[in-house]
Amino acid sequence: MIFPCMTSATKSAFAASCFFNRKLSFSRHPQLRSISYVGPLTLSQSPGEIPSPPPSDKDWFMDGREVARQLKMELGIMSEDDDVNLEAESKGKKEESKFAASDAILESGRAAARELLREMNSVDDSENDEDEDQIVVVDNEDESKNLQPLASSNNEELQTSETSNLPPSDNQSPEDYFNLPSRKSHCMTICLVPPPSATIAWEQLTAVRKECKDPGYYRWPPHANIVYPFLEPVYNKDGEESKDDQRTKFRNEIAIHLSKAAGKCEPFDVTIDSFGTFGGKSRGVLWAYPKSKYLQACDNEKDGEEPLITLHSLLEQQFPLCKDQRKTGAFHPHMTVSHYTNNENALIAKKEVESKWEPVSFHVPAIYLLERKGDEGQFKIAATISLGAGSEVKMHDPRMPFPAMPEVEEEWVYDERMAMKNRRKKGNKGRRRGGASKERDATQQLSQEKS
Repeated sequence: MIFPCMTSATKSAFAASCFFNRKLSFSRHPQLRSISYVGPLTLSQSPGEIPSPPPSDKDWFMDGREVARQLKMELGIMSEDDDVNLEAESKGKKEESKFAASDAILESGRAAARELLREMNSVDDSENDEDEDQIVVVDNEDESKNLQPLASSNNEELQTSETSNLPPSDNQSPEDYFNLPSRKSHCMTICLVPPPSATIAWEQLTAVRKECKDPGYYRWPPHANIVYPFLEPVYNKDGEESKDDQRTKFRNEIAIHLSKAAGKCEPFDVTIDSFGTFGGKSRGVLWAYPKSKYLQACDNEKDGEEPLITLHSLLEQQFPLCKDQRKTGAFHPHMTVSHYTNNENALIAKKEVESKWEPVSFHVPAIYLLERKGDEGQFKIAATISLGAGSEVKMHDPRMPFPAMPEVEEEWVYDERMAMKNRRKKGNKGRRRGGASKERDATQQLSQEKS
């Protein structure tokens, strides 16, 4: 347990203690096995005295939420202003799903714990960070001016989505959104991919990714993540249902909610004619902007909002725990072209790509649920989700590869992926506790500049 009253000095001592003891096996502390409850020590207790168990009506859920909240504030993951806003918006939500809320608290505590472990260089996040291109990395305050997640090469304003970050509102019943036991997985994603029939788009995007030596060339198709990471089932080993039955129920429920969201968004067209970059001194990402537009005016169109933005919001309503695409406050649709050692190199590559690029468009009648097996695996089609009224979700078992994807990972792709992984690992070791605050400040500054 981390005590909220820790000073900066005691935090360092606690971190050092965790670092030197994290590899000790549980068997070296036999006394812990005999204690059924360990609570905070009060002034009236001696060090050897075991505190009395809590009353039977103790609200463990509320205590867990409070501990997670204070831990995030201690580590700089959440500011006091964020805390006030969340508290104000959380009133009146007592009737929301217990499962959805408890899972959100678990994710919150998990994020705080991982932040602490990064301080002790004991967690390697490189495999996941490699795919999380929506995170803007800032090495210092001055460099935030060079970030470009909001502007395309022709200075068009990118569309963004800024719906609530909180669990479902109290006007949603558990039947209105996905609510089965699950956890987020970086092996699952809902994304936009040019359909196999869009051969020109595939050829151009594949060629530019190869020319720019994209480390994800084998594992990822040309794509724009809409919901990533997505959900995988958590099985109840003690329940009456078999694992296969639980898996079938999970897949059916996923399909129902995917169809609900996709059915409210009509098919649309995407044009790729501009590029952008983001990053800093230790990371750079070159991306293409998938500008989306309906073929004709739709009833559910919101003040000229792009369909890809609308679709993201609709999916979040059905899967309210999957909000990772808005870690910086808004959803920025983009298709990663390649990764670089820093943003300066990404900007150089951007100019070269723009000098050769021919705008390309394709029709989007469906989006995809993709899945990969392990970190080395390639993302393949687990489900095809048609758009528009009467939306259907077709599950594919076994999963289907996209026809234009490479069958094996070439040596240059592997070398680029390992080089990026090593850069991520090195970056994690140098990460400071104030990183989350700098990231939030940079995003706020960019939003002010945009307005």
